[in-house]
Amino acid sequence: MKRMICWLLSLLCLFCASAEKAETPAIHRALLVGCDVFLTHEDTAPSAALNVERMDRMLRTDARGYAAIVRRDAGLADEGALRGAIEEAFSGADANDVSFVYICTHGLYDRVSLEPLLVLSDGQSEYSLSAATLRGLLDDVPGQKILVIDACNSGAFIGRGGRGGQNAFAGADYKVLTSAGAYENSFLWRDRQQSGGSYFAQELCEGLRGRDFDMDQDGVVTLAEAHAGLLECHGASTAQVYPLADDAPIYAYDPAAASGGERPLSDILLDTNVLTGGEDTLYFSFTVRRPVRVQYQIVYYRGGQWRFDAPQIVEDAENAQGVLAPGRRQRAVTLVSEDETPYGYVLLQIVAQEGRSAMLAGSRLIAVQPEKGNPGLRVAVYPTPQEAAVYVRHAFPCSLTVKVLDAAGQPVDTLAYKAPSRPTGERQDGSFFYWDTANVPPGEYAIEVTCRVGGETYARQSAAFRVE
Repeated sequence: MKRMICWLLSLLCLFCASAEKAETPAIHRALLVGCDVFLTHEDTAPSAALNVERMDRMLRTDARGYAAIVRRDAGLADEGALRGAIEEAFSGADANDVSFVYICTHGLYDRVSLEPLLVLSDGQSEYSLSAATLRGLLDDVPGQKILVIDACNSGAFIGRGGRGGQNAFAGADYKVLTSAGAYENSFLWRDRQQSGGSYFAQELCEGLRGRDFDMDQDGVVTLAEAHAGLLECHGASTAQVYPLADDAPIYAYDPAAASGGERPLSDILLDTNVLTGGEDTLYFSFTVRRPVRVQYQIVYYRGGQWRFDAPQIVEDAENAQGVLAPGRRQRAVTLVSEDETPYGYVLLQIVAQEGRSAMLAGSRLIAVQPEKGNPGLRVAVYPTPQEAAVYVRHAFPCSLTVKVLDAAGQPVDTLAYKAPSRPTGERQDGSFFYWDTANVPPGEYAIEVTCRVGGETYARQSAAFRVE
């Protein structure tokens, strides 16, 4: 009897300890790294450093609070310097904590070796950081890691936006958001007033602070919500995410408090994000929060590159009166392309000017498909134990519906519905989609893709593939 009582007391103590651990709030810490001055690559100052500052301001408004935010605005020289920064930022972390890492620098990807690299530099030394090395350093940090990589080709670190790459950060401890796919550039900007940043970092920070990414308005922005918001608002490159549809919180705020967004414009809406070759006018609307001058820049995608060097610039008509007053505005801009090709990708950028300071207030991607023609659809599927990567090749920009079919040919999931294709940096035009198969019943499946052009519907189905 005495032994039984001791066993019950021990069990009760163990239960209480487990309950106490479960109720202990996670401690949040962050490491923010920006590299601007390089030995063998183009300098980007002050863009990466300003991105670090922007991320810092965003994290400090997080309602959960950060116990430590360590910044390396002037870059890092090598692996040892990165290890030291990680140890400083995440000292004392345990399995219950969350560690946030942001890195802004040049990214490289060798399509032969399929090895992605980040270039670390402090202006005096330069080091190529591999995905395996970065993973090894972060594996030493207990708990959950949220990794945000703001660099060209950054999707290759998680096997996204390319064919044949591997996810270096697969595992329950990692949540990863990247600024671009494996074959894509990620874009920084700067102006004469020594302002700058990356389009990705601006959209991410504004989307979180301005609550635009909180789809259900519950005061918590999840990884999946942030990714969906970036796909809508960030058109210069394609944000990638791991895991898919993940509900891990990456930002929290008080829904009763005023919006923390910095931009003078908000709530940008396109009438449509897919035009046909016969249409040449973009219709959109937005809300002016405070008096501001507004300019529209239309950037065309030509020869596999965004032509940021030759934008079509349109001044808002109300600029002639000084500024746009607060309120809702409806606008239309006519496309004027020097290229005779009747289709392509277009980036609408809205620039707001207050005094001598100008900032990108928002951007949207538009796919312009031809009036008629066969898109030449092709579908390839690359299954892994947790997901299936779907590559859809198409001859020109178009609207795509992508469905998953079971062995009986019945749809069981929809990966895209009349969604505009996006430029991905592939040698031939194509789009990537991803299907989370972690909780899918084992069996054979296929992917069906449809596209409607000029009143005709074109369809293609992949070969069957198996989910174990």
